[in-house]
Order: sequence, then structure tokens, then C-alpha cells
Amino acid sequence: MSNMVFAQTTSFKVLTEKEVNFLFDYYEQNGDHSPVTGGVGTEKLNCAAPLTNINIPFDTIHNISVNVGVDYYSSASSNRIDRFVSSASSRFLSSASSNDLRTHFDISYSRNNPLKFSSKSFMVGFSNEFDVNSYSTGIHYTKSDANENRQFGIGANVFYDVWKLIYPGEIRDGATYRFGNDEEDYDTDHRLTSTLTLSYAQVVTKKLQWFITTDIVYQKGILNTPFHRVYFDDGLTVANPGTNDLLITKTMFVEKLPRSRFKLPIGFRLNYYLNDYIITRFFYRYYYDDFGVTAHSLSVELPIKVTPWLMVYPLYRYHTQTASKYFAPYGEHPLDAAYQPTETYYTSDYDLSGFSNNKFGGGFRISPTYGLKRWNFAQKLNLTFKSIEGRYAHYKRSDGLTANTFSFALSFVF
Repeated sequence: MSNMVFAQTTSFKVLTEKEVNFLFDYYEQNGDHSPVTGGVGTEKLNCAAPLTNINIPFDTIHNISVNVGVDYYSSASSNRIDRFVSSASSRFLSSASSNDLRTHFDISYSRNNPLKFSSKSFMVGFSNEFDVNSYSTGIHYTKSDANENRQFGIGANVFYDVWKLIYPGEIRDGATYRFGNDEEDYDTDHRLTSTLTLSYAQVVTKKLQWFITTDIVYQKGILNTPFHRVYFDDGLTVANPGTNDLLITKTMFVEKLPRSRFKLPIGFRLNYYLNDYIITRFFYRYYYDDFGVTAHSLSVELPIKVTPWLMVYPLYRYHTQTASKYFAPYGEHPLDAAYQPTETYYTSDYDLSGFSNNKFGGGFRISPTYGLKRWNFAQKLNLTFKSIEGRYAHYKRSDGLTANTFSFALSFVF
């Protein structure tokens, strides 16, 4: 899941008014390959994610931006961490439930240098959900030429996540897999994610622009999810394993993945202005990681300026990827004669499987020159309802997963 991003370029932006944006993103999905139950069982999930963004320019040099959001989600599969519980853990359920919250906050400061056509920024952030606390920080630098037809950007971000290790209920024994009702009753592990971002944008003609970017990502620490089950090929057949409680008799181990991962996505965007009313936006992305996943994504948007204040656009995205070398479906990972895994690493998470998907939808933006509505609360406070945006997209994956997203954004300046 991710919040909608309306901006399609990384243009050098200097705000002259304070700006408040209210965004709301609703996401729903359904499928039958939940990693919580070993690649079988419901993946039904609903998430409502309001986000408030505030931009405060102190002058044309200094700017502060704040994002505050809450993701409220209900997940049928998270609720199945405790599908089976051992006698020892039966008095304690995990803190995961069918309904959970993720709260997040970040603040960034940027300083523009109009004389050198450059900008520097620094950010810090924090997020919390039932099993993960995440801390982040980053720096970014951009440099444009004198006429701003070319722009180079470089940035670095670091995310430090602390995971509370919650294991499936049937194996929580209090020794190898600790549990309880308090935070200190659980062991923790960590993950460090470092990202180096490079980008370059070029205005070729009045009608043609292109943009290339790459994120070099290195992760170290816990990369598996402790409550993801993996069922092995032990010769036992369980009918309807997604709902059959006899599944507890089948050989299961917790998902196991390497403690480091290298990722390299490279993206290329091309914008072409057909005329004063229509823009074509193309985007291609190549992805590689050392888990064995390679992917290609291609998307196109066609913004159409219906009136001076109304823009509508259809969108389409196609994605295909190969499976990770650690993935196998339910019941296909091999065992040795002692019923132990023959592989060092194993998962049945279909996000690491080979698949293709199609995403299509559309959106609109209403943005009159002088805003939709103005209020004068005092001589020094004028509030303008600047714009409203909406987007819908339908997602269909080749393994049967389907999803819908609805997004809205309201923008005010004062």
C-alpha cells in the first residue's frame, strides 16, 4: 500500500504562500495467497489513510514541510497469526488483530539558493504500528542550470526499524519464541535500510521533457516477517488448507530469508505536450535485487485540459516480475529425511513470486486560477480553497489478487 502521489515531475518549487493539503487514500484488496497462513487463505484487507501536509515558506529561501498521517487497516490475514495457539500461549494472543493503526510523522527543512540555482533539504521521520517502530532521516541536494532546463539531484536516506518478534501462536513456547502481554515480553530485531538516490531532468524542447532516476538500496538486518508461515512437502495432503484446521498437522517453519538485500531500480519518464490541451506521460522502470527478482514496469497517463480549470486523465500501468529464488508455493518447499528444510532460505509470500499485473483507472483536478473559494477571517488572514483532486485505480494480479484505490486531495493556501 502507498499514498497517492499526484506530482509527476521534480521541478524546482519555491512557495510564496503557506499551503495545507489534506489527502485521503482508501485501499481494499482480496486474494487467496496470504503469507500469514503459508500462501493459502484470505488476503482481504482494507486501509483508510488520511494524511495532512503543511508547507510553511518563511521567505523565498527557507521552507519547512510537515507530514502527519494515520493508516487504519483491517486485515483478515493478520488476525490469523493466532489461528492456532499452543497450550502455553493460549492465555496470550499476539498484539496483532483484525484492526490496527499505523501512525507516521516527518518534518523537512529546505534552503534554496537562487543565486546558485540550488537547493538543500534535510528530513527526519518516525512511524509506529503494532510490531514495528521506524526512524528515518535523509538529505537531498539539487542543482539547476541558469535557465532551469536541466536539474541534477542527489539524496541519501536511512531508515532504522525495530521489530517486535511475533510468531505464529502454535509455536510460541515462551523459550525459543517468547510472548506475553507487555512489550518487554517479546524479543526484538532491527533492520537498517540505506538509499542513495540520483536523478537528472532535462527540458529538451518546449514540448519534450525527460527524467531519469535510480535508487541504490541496501538493507541489513531482519528481512523476513516472523509470523509468515511456510508449509513444506511432507507428503501430507490437507483439503482446503485455507480453512481446514487439520493444517496444524502439516510440517511448518517460520519464513526465513537472508539478512541482507541489494536493490537497484532505474526509472525513466518522458513527458510530451501534444498541444495546449493534451500531455502524454510515459514511465518505464527496471528493477533488480539479489533475491533473484527482476521486474519491468510501464505506465502511461494522458492528462487532458478540458477547461482552463478542469483536467482529467486516464492511466494504465503494466508490471511483470520473476520469482525470487527463495519462493515456492504452499507445500512445495522440500524436506530431508529428518523432516528438516533442505534449503537455507524459504518463503511462500506471493509478493516474491513471479507474476504480472495490470492497473488502470483515471483522475481529475479542479484548480481555478483564483481558487474555488476564499474566506477573509481577519485583515491578515485570507484562506483560499485552491484545488481538489481525485483518482481511482483498479489493480489485478495474475495470481488472482485484486485491489481498488480511491484517493482525494484538497489544497488550501493562506
